[in-house]
Amino acid sequence: MTMWLVVIAAGIATFAMRFSFIGLFGKVGIPVPLERALRYVAPAVLAAITLPAILAPDATFDPWNAFLPAALVGAVAAWRTKSIGAAIIVGLPALWLLQWLTANLS
Repeated sequence: MTMWLVVIAAGIATFAMRFSFIGLFGKVGIPVPLERALRYVAPAVLAAITLPAILAPDATFDPWNAFLPAALVGAVAAWRTKSIGAAIIVGLPALWLLQWLTANLS
C-alpha cells in the first residue's frame, strides 16, 4: 500500500509542477530573453542524458565502444535528412551491427 501512495503522490506532484507552468505561461507575461532561453532547455537536457550513455556506457570512457560510431551514423542521417526518424532508422541498425561484429569477431 505504501508503494502505491508514493506513486500517486509523485504523480500528483509532477502534474502540479507541470500544470503550474502551463497556467503561469497563460496568465503571466514572460520576458522575451527568458522565453528565448527556455527554448534551449529540452536540447540541453537531452544532451545531458544521452552523451554520458554514448561516451561511457559502462561508466568508463572507452573510445572503441559501439555506441559512439552508431551515434555518429545516426547524427549524420539526422543532419542530412533533418529527420529524427531517419536517425533512429539508420542509427539503431548500425548499433546492432556494430554490437554483433564486436561480439562475434573478438
